Amino acid sequence: MITRVFGTIITGIILFGSLSIEKSNAQHYKYPFQKPNLSIEQRVDNIISLLMLDEKIKALSTNPSIPRLDIKGSGHVEGLHGLAQGGPANWTPKPPILTTIFPQAKGMGYTWDPEILEKAVHVEGYETRYIFQNDQYNSGGIVVRAPNADLARDPRWGRSE
Repeated sequence: MITRVFGTIITGIILFGSLSIEKSNAQHYKYPFQKPNLSIEQRVDNIISLLMLDEKIKALSTNPSIPRLDIKGSGHVEGLHGLAQGGPANWTPKPPILTTIFPQAKGMGYTWDPEILEKAVHVEGYETRYIFQNDQYNSGGIVVRAPNADLARDPRWGRSE
């Protein structure tokens, strides 16, 4: 059970590309899990075998970074209607990073147009990854807090817009 939980976490780290691999060392990987030609299972098994107990526990938190293994965890970003990286809402960083803003999720849903929603998702995903991986910004994360499919039973809940 525990191995499965950590396997799921580590698989998420690998799949979402939050491993920090120095560009200059791209051909000389320090650890087997950094090799993109290995299967996900092999990479997950390798990471789990290398993690100390306290690092496994830390991987369950909101910041799964493991500096000893060059694993850069991802932070959370707001993405209800585009990636929020500053501006009037006073989100960090300063100065704001300009991103594409879309209509509120409810308004996008009212279009009943899955293709336009998919296009918006691709733009937000691209911007999210670009800012997270770009050394110029050193900001953000690839875990995007966005609309969900749960029914809003209490309008005071912030994600029910």
